[in-house]
Amino acid sequence: MKNIVAIAFALVMSASFAFAGINDTEAAKGKSFFRVIGNANAETYKVLYMANMDSKVIVSIYDESGVLVAKTTVKDKEGFMKPFRFENMPAGEYTVVVKDGFGVTRKTFDHKPF
Repeated sequence: MKNIVAIAFALVMSASFAFAGINDTEAAKGKSFFRVIGNANAETYKVLYMANMDSKVIVSIYDESGVLVAKTTVKDKEGFMKPFRFENMPAGEYTVVVKDGFGVTRKTFDHKPF
């Protein structure tokens, strides 16, 4: 448990340093960042989201066929970590889509249960 907390803290700090380099023009536009945390055979994956301004955030997860398997909305947050349970999900490539006030970003990950 301490390792998970330490890893999450390190990710938050590294993202904070990344935002520290934003110039005034970028800050006026806003900027966001997210990462999927978990190894290929994890039962739970976490989406870490950070932004330099509050924004409504919609997180959607699709399987490799394009079928929506999970969706959540978080309002007025600069950052959060949201867990998604994958214990009953089949192996395959999944796509996380984050839509916020700054645009739409996609990342994929492989889920390979034991």
